Amino acid sequence: MLYYGVYEVETAYMINEEKVILMTKASLYEKKEDKKKLKITRYFRHDYISLQLLWGWFFMTVSFLLCVGLWGACNMEYLLDNIHKMDLKSLGRTFLMLYAAVITAYGCILYGVCSYRYHMAKKSVGGYSHTLQKISDIYAYEEKSTASGAFMEETEK
Repeated sequence: MLYYGVYEVETAYMINEEKVILMTKASLYEKKEDKKKLKITRYFRHDYISLQLLWGWFFMTVSFLLCVGLWGACNMEYLLDNIHKMDLKSLGRTFLMLYAAVITAYGCILYGVCSYRYHMAKKSVGGYSHTLQKISDIYAYEEKSTASGAFMEETEK
């Protein structure tokens, strides 16, 4: 057992339970599904939503083209029999209007979902940040305590 001056110091080697609880809580936060939330909050709100809208536009365009191709494959016999009678400009306009409507609707829904995700991630990471601040305060307090106790003489019995 170590003695500093005339005071017996057992608490220097004791584990701070509050710090362990906070560190466990922070570690569990990092390991679970909240990794996505930490990744989301690395972006500014506008940047995150813009990036998600850009990816959404790309994948929705690919999906729309695949759906049009599938529709064309399913109706191939009709299209080949009536291609000379069809008004291709109106068909193209119809597909373009349908594309614009689908992209607009999907973009609005995606904007709402991404805004909600960002808001919830910021809220969740705020609690995580508060936990990290508490851990930092405990470390600062412990360093301050050990620095003031370092000037005492160390003797062993």
